[in-house]
Amino acid sequence: MLDVSTHKNEELVIRYFLKYMPPRGTKSILDIGGGPTAPYKSVLEKRTLNYKNLDIRPGEFVDYVVDIIEGTDFKDKEWDWIWCSETLEHIPQEHQKTFVDEVTRIGKNILWTFPYPGSPSFPEDPGHNEVIVDMKSYEKDFQVFDLTTKTKRGIWLFARPDRKIELTKSGIIQEGYSEDSLPWKMVNYKKVWDYFPVLKKFL
Repeated sequence: MLDVSTHKNEELVIRYFLKYMPPRGTKSILDIGGGPTAPYKSVLEKRTLNYKNLDIRPGEFVDYVVDIIEGTDFKDKEWDWIWCSETLEHIPQEHQKTFVDEVTRIGKNILWTFPYPGSPSFPEDPGHNEVIVDMKSYEKDFQVFDLTTKTKRGIWLFARPDRKIELTKSGIIQEGYSEDSLPWKMVNYKKVWDYFPVLKKFL
């Protein structure tokens, strides 16, 4: 069982992650590690009729209380999209591959985000661990994109092999979705800034 007693769980919405949101009409989205506040819930649930939040501890917005390291009861590729934001860095290095293996087993498309040690937010939480996972080992099952930014935040996109993905400065264009459904066009950034002004230091 993962020890979460030292986790502050204070991560909030980070603006530039929003442009990698799953497209509207996504069949299902599993938010892994959203915690009791589920900060991306309000945006993610607008993209699907089946949004669920999974975390290791219970909370108001937690639908599944599960320790991913111990495995899940979900079927292979059961979830169309998995949103795993600011979670992987909380997993001890010796369990990170087990965690990633289980998430890639149950998800068709996965967005991972996490801070590296050089990120300003990394030392603020004593539960953070450096992420050391060889993402190239998953290339036989996914298209793997490293979208890591200059601000020392890792962003990895694992996409279904048969899905056409085009990365642009303004987000992701996917086959079967028109340009007007791009995630960045569906988000009122001014509202995000009003609620989370502290995020400016990360951009």
